[in-house]
Amino acid sequence: MLCALAGGAAQAQELPDSPGCHAALKALNDAEDALMDSADAAPPDARRQSLIAARLRPLRLRVADACLGGLTTSPPPSQHTWVAPALPARSADVLPRVTMPAPVTVPMPRVEAPVTVTHCTSAACFSSDGATLIRVGPTLVGPRGSCTVQGVFVNCP
Repeated sequence: MLCALAGGAAQAQELPDSPGCHAALKALNDAEDALMDSADAAPPDARRQSLIAARLRPLRLRVADACLGGLTTSPPPSQHTWVAPALPARSADVLPRVTMPAPVTVPMPRVEAPVTVTHCTSAACFSSDGATLIRVGPTLVGPRGSCTVQGVFVNCP
């Protein structure tokens, strides 16, 4: 049994060098070259590519049987059947580069810190900005008029 396996391995190694393999490869290459020459005249499309693949399939199977001993169903597709997509031609006219205007920086308005009441006496309160607020009943009056109080924050116009 070991001899049968060794004989099969030796036979598989000799297949790529056999005259049958060389003849099958030559027939496949000739067919691919002929199809490529005819493809130069007509633009490639999906229908044409499927026809080319159908014509090459029996030749590829013959190569697989002759060179690989039928160990595979078919070899990978040949590089001759793939057609690179056509790239659009670049024109010599290059459009001028448009420069974008510099971004305009808008200064942010300065936000003043809120004024708070620091401490009060029976007649006046003192704010965090250093102003003295006079008590007139329940309201506070600052240097520019009546102030509104919300918690510890004071807003004097």
